[in-house]
Amino acid sequence: MISRLCFCLLLSAFCFSSEAQDRTTPVTPLPLGDVLLSLPSSHMPPARTWEVKFTHRFNQSLDQGSFSNRIHSLYGLDSNADVGIGLSYAARTDLQFSLYRSNALDDIEIGAKHLLFQQAAAIPFTAALRAGGDWRTEGDLDDRTSAFAQAIVSRQFGRRVEVTAIPTYVTNAGRAVSGSASVALFKNSFNVPIGIAVMLQESLSVVGEVTPRNRDLPADMHGYFGWSVGLKRVIGGHYFELLVTNSNATHADQYVTSTYMGSPLRSGNLHLGFNIERRFGR
Repeated sequence: MISRLCFCLLLSAFCFSSEAQDRTTPVTPLPLGDVLLSLPSSHMPPARTWEVKFTHRFNQSLDQGSFSNRIHSLYGLDSNADVGIGLSYAARTDLQFSLYRSNALDDIEIGAKHLLFQQAAAIPFTAALRAGGDWRTEGDLDDRTSAFAQAIVSRQFGRRVEVTAIPTYVTNAGRAVSGSASVALFKNSFNVPIGIAVMLQESLSVVGEVTPRNRDLPADMHGYFGWSVGLKRVIGGHYFELLVTNSNATHADQYVTSTYMGSPLRSGNLHLGFNIERRFGR
């Protein structure tokens, strides 16, 4: 009798443990990588994974100039561009370090992202924290350094849709140009960019980003909200993204202000861009 009771207790404990484990097993994530288009995602690469990233945002807008001029410049593909190169390393499955440099103000950004928990049956969303700083190395600048902190919260719906909110706080954000000098627009700035991804096929997704107009913008700086729409294709360890955006910002201290290089965003500005990411390691 006692042996049967012990057996039943062990069996029930095993079943309960399996059920609890099933409810905390993370859902299969969408193939988005650790960045949506310009905004960070809540996703993390496997431990001991390196990643090299290239970003390209063409400066000429698709609506700039006459029709013949646009044809001549291949709709901006012949124009100058804001170019960035980055390197990241996932030390653990929940911790990633990143280094990114852009030719926009020769900005160098150092960051770290920590995954708090992943969405599962018992957990309704994924959450991560990201923090770091920027050092703008171009000449004739004031306020060369800034710091940022971000919470990244995402919710996956089924197997095809994911929505992400990124509350972001930045010091010395944005740029205001006066003559040959440039200073920060804000000593402190806060905004909540939003991202959404819809998986069309197993390795192809459409991704959108929206950064609301910053509420702290001066009254005389009537700008538009920032947005980007692109296609993300995953091939092996590569992530390819083609996008259209009204903002070339790729750093937190730029996109949080809903301005770019001290100028308000415009609804009609349509810049082509692309990202290429390559992962190495496990």
